[in-house]
Amino acid sequence: MKKDAISTGLFIAIGFLCVAIVIAILIPVVRDVIDKADDNRPEIPKVSYVQPGESGKTEVTYTLAQPLV
Repeated sequence: MKKDAISTGLFIAIGFLCVAIVIAILIPVVRDVIDKADDNRPEIPKVSYVQPGESGKTEVTYTLAQPLV
């Protein structure tokens, strides 16, 4: 009876260890796949233009960009 209890306990412990190892490997892999899937959005084009300044003054440059939503 004691021998059966020890073997059952070891079986459960090794099972938990295997599950923990698989989870530790799968979480980063799944996270990388999800992050790469989110990165496929097209880049929002930006508009920049230069406004000529008055004589004797420096030029003013504006960059317009949509905020990330």
